[in-house]
Amino acid sequence: MNNKISRIQVGMFLYLICSSLYLGLGDIILLRKSGNEVLIAMVLGTILGIIPVLMYLKVNSYLPTLNIYEKNIKIFGKVFGNIINIIIFLIYIFMLTVAIRSIVIFITSKYMQNTPYAFVGTLILITSLIICFRGLETIARVSQLSFFASILFMIIIELFLIKFVNVSNILPLINGNNYINNILNGAIYHASSCSILTMLLLTINKSSIKNEEKYNKTIIIFYLISSLSLCVVMFFVISCFGYNIATSFRYPEYILLKKIGISGSELHLENLLAFRWIFYMLSLCNISLYGIICGVKKVSKNIKLNKIIIIIISTICMILGEYVFGNIPHSIILIKNYYVPFIGIPIFITLLIMFIKVLFSKKESND
Repeated sequence: MNNKISRIQVGMFLYLICSSLYLGLGDIILLRKSGNEVLIAMVLGTILGIIPVLMYLKVNSYLPTLNIYEKNIKIFGKVFGNIINIIIFLIYIFMLTVAIRSIVIFITSKYMQNTPYAFVGTLILITSLIICFRGLETIARVSQLSFFASILFMIIIELFLIKFVNVSNILPLINGNNYINNILNGAIYHASSCSILTMLLLTINKSSIKNEEKYNKTIIIFYLISSLSLCVVMFFVISCFGYNIATSFRYPEYILLKKIGISGSELHLENLLAFRWIFYMLSLCNISLYGIICGVKKVSKNIKLNKIIIIIISTICMILGEYVFGNIPHSIILIKNYYVPFIGIPIFITLLIMFIKVLFSKKESND
């Protein structure tokens, strides 16, 4: 393997991680934050989300042979650069914790009831470790397969569900006197949980991407595709259920899939079709774990020791996922109230600091 990946593969990877915090978690939070105004909030959130995407592209284009850890040392100096690197490393740890926890909870609640958290978590962790230890090209290939499978599942789902659509369920689009607050809250959360995750791709240095001159355009296109697909999902959820019923479910899209069936058959197709959400979360696992691997490699050059450290860190993430977030209702409330102020905004500020520094560094080099 030459560890070179295509810009299309990275775009597919972006699609998957932008969707990762949405299905099974973000959709119900968005519904509860925005109510009738959820579709408007998502459109506004998509527009706002262009800002961190463009900042990511600018930072990624500067010193293209370096990953984000190396780049920060170069542009900030050793002391402040290491402080930024520690923050970024902690972000990857948090995202890995959320990703593992979300996959395990979904699998144990829908596929493998009464199976211990640790058993399923270990299987997920081993899968992600094998993929990431094999390098960037393997990660990209797995993401490419996951992308095509998720798109196929989505097409099948929408074709089956279109007969259940009732447009009157989404009306009125604006309701009550608090609609501005609802739209802004939903838009900020949508941008924070989707587009801001492009920052996680900064460990993939631009020089490792084939045909990199068209990379920026590709990323923007795939970001818009992911945003459109999420809006389509939300449209089907609320047009088939209505706002009040949809917000009563923990996994509204999964419940919606129960409408899909084959006449005279007892097949539970929702379990198969909902599997695409696992593709999304596994991609978030992989990019987070890859970010941790790059961070550990920056500190130590001992390959065997690095693998041990990475396995220990990822195991701690799995354990934290079980005990920090609590049960499903508690985790939804926790993410709804604290994700934006304590995770989304710090990630955005970190990206903004790097973006501003890159702009000044480019200006100084031109002078």
